[in-house]
Amino acid sequence: MANDGQVVLIARLKVKKEAVEEAKRAALAIVEPSRDEAGCLNYDFHQTIDDPSVFVWHETWANQSAIEEHGNSEHFKQFGKAIENIVEEPLQLTFAKMVSEKA
Repeated sequence: MANDGQVVLIARLKVKKEAVEEAKRAALAIVEPSRDEAGCLNYDFHQTIDDPSVFVWHETWANQSAIEEHGNSEHFKQFGKAIENIVEEPLQLTFAKMVSEKA
C-alpha cells in the first residue's frame, strides 16, 4: 500500500510583510528538530515565489499520533510563540494520504 498509515501535512502561513525574515528564521530553527522526531518521515519548508510572505511546509508523518506529538513538542511551541504577533492570516492545514506510489 502506498501510504501505510502515513499522513502528509501541507501547511500554509502568511505573515506580515515587514516580518518575513523574522518568520523565516523562526521556521528554519525548527526544521532539524522536527526532522529528528521519531515519527517524522519528511519535513520540508518552502517560501512562495510570487509572495515571499507566504510559507509552505510539506511534511510526512508516520501517523496522526506523530503529528500530534510534533504539535506538542517544545520546539514547535516556541515557534508558535515566535510568530504569534506577526501572522497575517490564520495557519491553514491540509491533511492528505498519498495515493500514488512513491517516485
